[in-house]
Amino acid sequence: MAENAFVAQAPALDRALIAKSHPHIIGGAGWFWWIAGLSLVNTVLIHSGSNTNFVIGLGFTLVADAMFKAYKVVAFSIDAVALGTFAGLGFLARRGQLWAYVTGLVLYALDALIYLAFQDWMSVAFHGLALFYLFRGARQLHAALKAAQAEPPAAGA
Repeated sequence: MAENAFVAQAPALDRALIAKSHPHIIGGAGWFWWIAGLSLVNTVLIHSGSNTNFVIGLGFTLVADAMFKAYKVVAFSIDAVALGTFAGLGFLARRGQLWAYVTGLVLYALDALIYLAFQDWMSVAFHGLALFYLFRGARQLHAALKAAQAEPPAAGA
């Protein structure tokens, strides 16, 4: 029994270092920030009376802004949660958290359904492009984490 208590623990993976070493992981995570940033611009445009918007932004925030245009505090609160979520997912994806990629992929795919319902094909296409890069980053992170777990510990460690 004493032998079982003294089993060597596997070293913890430095997920952030692994993520930084792969450009597709960092690039994919950056898409979360583009989505959040351009959604913020869309929010400002809508509330300033413009009919222009960026196709890569969140449809969810556009719907919230349109529904609550008369109640700006409500619209901005909903927008802040959505934008904060995507910005946070970007930060966590850059730190090597695969679940952040997966969560973001699901949320952004659901968001694409909003544009699909309104038959805004340009926005659907750009959502598809962003989803491609998010998926590529997630796939690369998964592969890098799997490879790092399979590597034997360095000599002297």
